[in-house]
Amino acid sequence: VVVASACSAARRRADAETVFLVHGMGRSRASLALLAWRLRKEGYRTVNVPYNQATESLDEIAARLRKTVARESGGRPYHFLTHSLGGVIVRHGFKGGYPAGLGRVVMLAPPNAPPRLARKLEGVPPYRWVTGESGRRLADPGFYATLPVPPVEFGVLAGDKGQRLTFDEPNDGIVAVSETRLAGMKEHVVLHRTHTFLMNAPEVPALCASFLKSGRF
Repeated sequence: VVVASACSAARRRADAETVFLVHGMGRSRASLALLAWRLRKEGYRTVNVPYNQATESLDEIAARLRKTVARESGGRPYHFLTHSLGGVIVRHGFKGGYPAGLGRVVMLAPPNAPPRLARKLEGVPPYRWVTGESGRRLADPGFYATLPVPPVEFGVLAGDKGQRLTFDEPNDGIVAVSETRLAGMKEHVVLHRTHTFLMNAPEVPALCASFLKSGRF
């Protein structure tokens, strides 16, 4: 009975839809580990994709993401869940095309327009050292004009628990709410959370799972 149960569980994991999680700038896979665990409890298989924006170009990161999806999706349905720069990476990856089977995309606090903070810091050496090529491209409206809009259903969760030192509109401390919007999005929900820890808010896993399943938050 124990063996049969274990085999059944293994089959369910093998047949589960995969969620590829792509973290934000200056973070690591650890920042999305809790959210990945919660999604696994919802029945998803998760792949937490690493990158280092200080040493890799966006082209390199996006190319490796496409290879990871091709290798790990196994021809089964899959989704993207991104935080911050992760959303830009996934959009950039559409230029090269993803394997068939993509379902939906959930973006957490994505800079879908050049963030004013990136524009202000673009010329500051420490910012350039830490953010690499990605930091420069984030401040470039011309780059954003080349980014594809996801051709599948996608939703955005933004935060507005920000600061007034560098913003005069609702923001999450890093990105303005207005900068998270993108034409074609199916839903846009604003939570009273900060940019850095939006993914760990207790209400976020259920919202993400709901959109991945139904296209509604």
